[in-house]
Amino acid sequence: MFSANRQLRMHVKDLIQQNDQAGIRPSKTYQALANAVGGPANLTFTEKDVRNYISRHLRISGDETDPKELLKHFSRMKELNPNFFFEIDMDENHSIRNVFWADAWCRAAWEYFGDVVTVDTTYKTNRYDMPFGSFVGVNHHGMFTLLGCVFEWLFLADMFADRHMWVPVFFKDEFWAGMRSTQHSESIHSVFDKYLNSKSSLLQFVRQYQNCVIDKEQKELECDAADLRGIIPCVSSSPIEKRFQREYTNSMFRDVQDQFIKKADCDISSVNHHGTSKVCEVDQQKMVFDMSVYSRYQVVYCLQSSDVQCDCFMFQSNGIL
Repeated sequence: MFSANRQLRMHVKDLIQQNDQAGIRPSKTYQALANAVGGPANLTFTEKDVRNYISRHLRISGDETDPKELLKHFSRMKELNPNFFFEIDMDENHSIRNVFWADAWCRAAWEYFGDVVTVDTTYKTNRYDMPFGSFVGVNHHGMFTLLGCVFEWLFLADMFADRHMWVPVFFKDEFWAGMRSTQHSESIHSVFDKYLNSKSSLLQFVRQYQNCVIDKEQKELECDAADLRGIIPCVSSSPIEKRFQREYTNSMFRDVQDQFIKKADCDISSVNHHGTSKVCEVDQQKMVFDMSVYSRYQVVYCLQSSDVQCDCFMFQSNGIL
């Protein structure tokens, strides 16, 4: 196809812009356009033309222009919703050093789910190679929720230098809401991959990140609606399980049920009294490579407070209780 014959009509440009703002990759946009006309052979342009249009017309190209456009965008967001918060720190040359922003949903989520907050810095950065950190919490369905975002040099570097203060191994018995698992990082990345692009400008990156927030909002609302439609049946006649069923969301109740089911694999090997406490040695049977193995745990029951604590600290760490 000769370049002189390649052109993008207005409706095609509009679709490309809409898809780009929604975080849809250029290849997906091109494929959709091709399918609409019966194949790529019937298009008057190539996938490269789509990519060129995005980079030349939709994305901010100048390093000096990008911060200005980003400030305009944040200011407009603030006008639309006063609860939108942002902070941009620039040096004497008007180059961006640090950026932080959180929309109204993120700020509200922080109030509800800010017990445990992690800063995930493992995702790829934007084209300026600025460190990208996403503040992440866990909601009442056990799903990660986005609480804010930062592009910052000094802040993230200091956090890594002080990692001995916050690495999970030092807080085994603390409440982590399950955030110690790498599965949450993988889950976050799978959502980011739908929208974020490491070649994006700062403004484009911010817009695409907002689509991630909207995606998480929708999934949380869907889970809330599912809870209203019905509850999960109990797997035992235990009044304790019944209480969890009544108080917890369906997602969190499933985690409780897993523990009730695993209870059948546990045997109490010994019980000893220590002052006002009972100390139980519990053996749990597990299958590893078709072989039966046992893990021993110590469970302490306080007769005065009725508190129960296992030395695995799973209930405290994951927030099941």
